Amino acid sequence: MALPPGAPPQPHWLAYFTVTDCDATAAKVESLGGRTYVPPTAIEGMGRFAVFADPQGAVFAVYKE
Repeated sequence: MALPPGAPPQPHWLAYFTVTDCDATAAKVESLGGRTYVPPTAIEGMGRFAVFADPQGAVFAVYKE
C-alpha cells in the first residue's frame, strides 16, 4: 500500500492470517475490543483483506483468497 503524501517511510512488518470470512473476522475483532484500520477490502483477482489492531495496539492483517 502506498504511504500518504509527505509521510516518511518507516520500517515495519505486518503479520497476515488466513481466514474463512473477512467480514465475520472484522465483526469478531471489534466485538472483542480491537480496532479496524482497513475494513474488509477486495483486491481484484486476489481475494479480500483487512487490517486491525488488538486491544493492546498490536497490528495484524487477515486475508481470504
